[in-house]
Amino acid sequence: MRVAMVTDEFIPDMGGAPLYVAGLSTALAKLGAEPVVITHAHAGQPKEDEFEGVEVKRLKGFVMPRLDRAISAGLARRLHECIKFGGFDVVHGQDIYSSMALLSIHSARKRKIPSVLTCHSVHKSGGIWRLIYRPIVSAMKHANRVIAVSGAAKGFCAALGVPDDRIEVISNGVDLSIFNTDVDGSAMRTKLSVKQGPLVATAIRLVKRKGPEHLVNAFSKVLKAVPNAKLAIAGGGTEAANLRAQIKKLGVERSAFMLGKLQREQVAELMAAADVFVLPSLFESFGLVLLEAMAVGTPVVCTQTQGALEIVKNGEDGLVVPPGDDDALADAIVRVLSDRRLAGHLGTNGQKTVREKFSWEKTAEKTLALYKTVCEEHE
Repeated sequence: MRVAMVTDEFIPDMGGAPLYVAGLSTALAKLGAEPVVITHAHAGQPKEDEFEGVEVKRLKGFVMPRLDRAISAGLARRLHECIKFGGFDVVHGQDIYSSMALLSIHSARKRKIPSVLTCHSVHKSGGIWRLIYRPIVSAMKHANRVIAVSGAAKGFCAALGVPDDRIEVISNGVDLSIFNTDVDGSAMRTKLSVKQGPLVATAIRLVKRKGPEHLVNAFSKVLKAVPNAKLAIAGGGTEAANLRAQIKKLGVERSAFMLGKLQREQVAELMAAADVFVLPSLFESFGLVLLEAMAVGTPVVCTQTQGALEIVKNGEDGLVVPPGDDDALADAIVRVLSDRRLAGHLGTNGQKTVREKFSWEKTAEKTLALYKTVCEEHE
């Protein structure tokens, strides 16, 4: 089965959507499918590429800065030609906020090819979002099925008017070849000059909704109870400069490090090096990095977002606190750093949760079954 995986964001881009495309594509290929990733080209990237055995087509055209979304008529035409002449059995748009993904659904409909659209998101309010949702709702209506990565995402799709029987909940998976208990974090500790001291880590996109400023505030409180603790923040984004200023203002420059964007293997090493991994999001449709940290065996602390609650059971395989509550976040981090028995309990149960419920193989099997269903219905 030949599948067009259409997305604005792909490796080396960071974030949940590009990791989803990479993980699902490679897992589908192992099951005998023929996924082809179609994305836009950044400066200097070739038109034809390959990622772990998966064909990648990078289309040239104007891309909106910062938002990383293709908006050029020329690129839209090239995408339509790819779908028209690509011999695809299914078109899979990879994110409801991806202009290329939404365009691919309409191209598939025009060419009478069955299509699927994945929703990674939960509801956002405000006047501008009412305008943004219009093309999203249109694409959702034209797709044969909408994949929601969590129950929270399914609720969002339903709120936009997608019938329940056209929404399929298929969660993200974890690349266990990269994120596992064999990962050695000692080199990362050496790089950070953290020998035996407690290390708090996160790996997120540095944007408001991920709550990085709340983690920095909480960490300044953690230092009062654990003075030798260190904080490592991996990731890039629009809040990077603000975070640097915040770290300086709080006087924690010697204890908090901003590492910038890391390769996936380096993220795994950072997680393995850490004593606790923190996801401080204000809202989250899923929370893939939680699963990655759990797969490595690192205890996690996260906020009480809809997506995270579908992964973590408070006190069992992680600690959960209210979003935006810096004091509660600090207290939870201190609990993990101070209680070895609790940390071990959370780490062990986290590994078990990932093994039993989340893997790209299981996700790919469910997705491939859905492809076959929409193809049969489309005949």
